[in-house]
Amino acid sequence: MSKQLQEDSEKLPKTGRVAATSVIWGVSAGMLAICIPLVIVTKTGAILPLTAIIGAAVATFAVWSGENQNSQIKQLEERVALLETIVTTEDLEKISK
Repeated sequence: MSKQLQEDSEKLPKTGRVAATSVIWGVSAGMLAICIPLVIVTKTGAILPLTAIIGAAVATFAVWSGENQNSQIKQLEERVALLETIVTTEDLEKISK
């Protein structure tokens, strides 16, 4: 049972990342649809569409590379909780003496 819970908890962040990635690329597809007529009117070349694609790629990278940051945050929270426990036990020992 615990193995199934662990597998489910591992799938949760991935589904969130997949959803975020689909939203990012959906919005960028809309931006590309808007950019095509603007490129023709303003004659700016491929600058606007490339900017939309690069922005979506950077956002996608940020979403998928965020896993390492989450584990680091959890480690820091555990360290803080341990330090709080140590400090409170030391304070209790000082009071009881």
